[in-house]
Amino acid sequence: MAFVNWFVVRLKKTFNIVVSHDEVSYEAYDFYHEELDDLLVPAEHLKRLPNPLLFETLSYVDEKGIEWIAGFVLEKESRRILYEVWIKNGEAIAYELYI
Repeated sequence: MAFVNWFVVRLKKTFNIVVSHDEVSYEAYDFYHEELDDLLVPAEHLKRLPNPLLFETLSYVDEKGIEWIAGFVLEKESRRILYEVWIKNGEAIAYELYI
């Protein structure tokens, strides 16, 4: 998975966290807008995204027990990233809307 490599590189470059590919967990789900919490996608961003949407996550728990998650909303046909969110220990620390 290309996103696993991106996640590993981004953790190192942005947060100075070294992680191997086999320590990264991956999940993907289809969600309708009403099923999502504002933590993942704030309402003002959600209205610009497809409904339902494909939400993929990559996660890693470091040696201190801190959970790092990168979540993506992808366009199903092209797999283009429409939205990105970073969550650290259950708190959103960064968002990026690409559309």
